[in-house]
Amino acid sequence: MNARVPGVPACAVLIALAVGVLVVPGSGPARAGSHIDAPSAMLDPEINGGDLYAFTSPEAPDTVTFITTYQSLRLPVDGVMPPSTFATKARYDLNIDTRGTGTPDLTYRWTFRDEGERKFFSVLSGRVDSLSSPNLKFKQRYTLEELRPGKPSKVLVEDGIAAPSRSGAAGMPDYTKLREQAVLSLPGGIKTYAGQAADAFFNDAREMAMLKSGVEVPLPFSPLLGTNVTAMAIQVPKKALALGGDPKRNPVLGSWATAARETLDVTRGATSGDQRAEPRYAQVSRMGHVILNEALAPDNYLTPPGLARGLVMGVPGGIADQYNTWKPADDARNEHLLKMITQLKSPPMIHALHPGLARPPGNPRKDMYELLMTGLSSKARCPVGDGTDCPIKRDLNSQLLNADADPSKFTPAEMLRLNMSTPVTGNPRKGGFLDGDPQGFPNGRRLTDDPTHVLVRVAMGEPALTQNASLFGFTLATAPPTRLEASFPYLAVPHGVI
Repeated sequence: MNARVPGVPACAVLIALAVGVLVVPGSGPARAGSHIDAPSAMLDPEINGGDLYAFTSPEAPDTVTFITTYQSLRLPVDGVMPPSTFATKARYDLNIDTRGTGTPDLTYRWTFRDEGERKFFSVLSGRVDSLSSPNLKFKQRYTLEELRPGKPSKVLVEDGIAAPSRSGAAGMPDYTKLREQAVLSLPGGIKTYAGQAADAFFNDAREMAMLKSGVEVPLPFSPLLGTNVTAMAIQVPKKALALGGDPKRNPVLGSWATAARETLDVTRGATSGDQRAEPRYAQVSRMGHVILNEALAPDNYLTPPGLARGLVMGVPGGIADQYNTWKPADDARNEHLLKMITQLKSPPMIHALHPGLARPPGNPRKDMYELLMTGLSSKARCPVGDGTDCPIKRDLNSQLLNADADPSKFTPAEMLRLNMSTPVTGNPRKGGFLDGDPQGFPNGRRLTDDPTHVLVRVAMGEPALTQNASLFGFTLATAPPTRLEASFPYLAVPHGVI
């Protein structure tokens, strides 16, 4: 595999609507993510987060699979343009919180380095049948570390090779073989993958428009057909993830992904008269409930009022940019974030345009706070409005359900929460828990879940109100925009031109 495992020998055509995004296949990279949100991240696509998934692995139910994607809306170019790459001099972290404190109890960290040069027309010099082929003139190698507070870093993979960008049938006649070679099986039952993949983001732009502004686009469509992403996936035994190594007593974990760019701080490590320049890392991307920043930030791309400004510029340095620097431990005190979550503007507009619907709850929205900040639990408290108990009385996916977690230290924070004890269903429903499928979103997020659909329904008052079915009878997004694989890493191989 050409990896050392310790212990084991063209231009995108982008039509941006005020409340949705459509991408028409073309011949080059689009400088944007699946979340048309934070201006700074959109100008740095290698760290522009797309999606975070966390779910019990269907074919290995004693494990959990996490997938993070970046560089969304990347169009197939088959070797003509520079390859899709991960950032170097950067850190990609998957953070896991089992105690509900808003701080990681476990982090998986990927760092990448280039081997060869990123040039037009020079990625290949001939047919590539394996990741070790001399004809593969550019590749990226990565290190994967496991970090736990108070313990030394544990290197899981050193010099792993990321699956390269797909480069046409002539140069890469069997890309599936290259994908298989990029999947590494590690000691302790861990599997990992890094490389390009087809984007599986399940979303109807009509419903995104409803969530964002309350005004629907005329036709439903999936905005990501035919596009690719860079992806990191890891499959980990539940015992390695759970608090105290006991997934039965402590089945719930929270996760979020961050990317950090290397900066230079000449004061760190400085001694008297001898300044030494040491690198430090600044967080520049964050993903939890990844729809949050795109749909609810007040000043990102595609946000009325100020239509022209919202379409063209976004607001550099505004809330959408700031979100990417925030840390979950501070969320409960973050007035900007709390306003995004609890002061919804779209439900009254949706109701006004559909007067036959039941009137949605008024602000502040305790149900949205519970879903996004505490997880669903009868023990959860929602300190907004009258400050009483949270309204969705279901014990589903809050760290408050972990027997060994200290409830006095529980800190509400925006993260994707998963109850690992929920059995895998043979009939996944895109509406998750609202459709009687407790394994679905917001209980983690599977590749077949539609989180936008769920959030619109909750915004309109579900599960307390159930008279809104007429809003969702017209959709073309009934499944992920690409065929999924049956086993790890589940994502489909990247789209190609030929």
